[in-house]
Amino acid sequence: MTSQHDALYRAICEYPDEDTPRLAFADLLEEDGDPARAAFIRTQIELAQAPEYDPLWVKCRQFDPNAIRGWAMAHTLPRDVPAGFSWRNHLFRRGFPWLVEARRLAAFTDRAPEMFAAAPVQAIGVENRTGLAAFADCPHLARLTRIELSLTRLDADDTTRLGNSAHAANLAELAFAQDGIDADGLRALVESPLFGRLASLELRENVIVAELLVDALGAAGGPGNLRKLSLAACRLTRHDAANLFALPVLRDLDHLDLSDNALHADGVAALAESNITRGLRTLNLSQTLPGVPGIQALTEEKSRLARLRSLDLSANRLGPVAVKAVAEAAGLRKLRVLDLSSNHVGNAGAVALANSPHLGGLLELDLADAEVGDAGAVALAGSPHLDGLLRLNLRSRPPARPLGAAARRALRERFGRRVSLG
Repeated sequence: MTSQHDALYRAICEYPDEDTPRLAFADLLEEDGDPARAAFIRTQIELAQAPEYDPLWVKCRQFDPNAIRGWAMAHTLPRDVPAGFSWRNHLFRRGFPWLVEARRLAAFTDRAPEMFAAAPVQAIGVENRTGLAAFADCPHLARLTRIELSLTRLDADDTTRLGNSAHAANLAELAFAQDGIDADGLRALVESPLFGRLASLELRENVIVAELLVDALGAAGGPGNLRKLSLAACRLTRHDAANLFALPVLRDLDHLDLSDNALHADGVAALAESNITRGLRTLNLSQTLPGVPGIQALTEEKSRLARLRSLDLSANRLGPVAVKAVAEAAGLRKLRVLDLSSNHVGNAGAVALANSPHLGGLLELDLADAEVGDAGAVALAGSPHLDGLLRLNLRSRPPARPLGAAARRALRERFGRRVSLG
């Protein structure tokens, strides 16, 4: 790098919340003949300011998926990271590496300033709890906005230390996966000062009995600042649903991920009756098996999904009857992203979607591996309501029968590069 590059990069590392030096760096890259990386930085800065159902996100998923994760920019990752850190699961935000993996927390405690000088990271992923007390007392913790913990099985003492840390004021996102936290640890976290400041809490595949998970979340007197909650793969069932969805902590959520839980019809009906959905903008019910009764309960009231912008119903064994209930839901007029992939949508379901006046606001419709044949494809191509689609996914894996030439031609004439065919 030139001295000008170096100066700007140092400013980016020193002031990671600022976009101005990042944009100046992009301008310099373009002047130096690297327009691809310059465009990547600018696009990621725009993505950071928009929700994932925004047209820009949809366009990137269709035309430029690398702009979201940045795999093609792996060559730009700093190679001189301190010992104990790695880019094993690197993640870019706003054009630069944002998350770094630490083999153990002691690496952060001992060498955080070196890491921050190497890259503008604000998130850390860890798979070892050793050294948590020193980590919680480390002043450099104030730089982090997200921590991802897996295989750590944090207990009450651990989360009390972290939750009461004077240096955790900027933490906005916590993610626990694969036995990252136990039931007592979750309760202690919920009762700590940190929980009231969190905007996002993600729990996935943690070995916590569902009843204890609900009880721990119930220790929160209110939603605080929490806007995103993921309970994916938490072994929740319909028997836990009524108590879970009555909790105050879920009351003001924008984003709720319940995927990969056996909620079935009764559980999804309990979700609908709780009125939590009235405030949601993103709802993930993938692999929850709601069936026709669950879908009908969710969609029968016009106001129930009035704010919803993104709905994931993938991999639920839904057939045309359930899909028709979605298509006829007047409350989905503001929906922008609908995922029905890996369902038995078929031609009848595709026709219902194509003829729905309530889905005219869709920007993205995912029907991958949804058994849509020529008749359904032609109906989608001729729909009077889908002019706004930026992404239509009709990819299918063998042994699915490929679409015929006439259907493919009709889709290409209507949607051009906005349709993906397999």
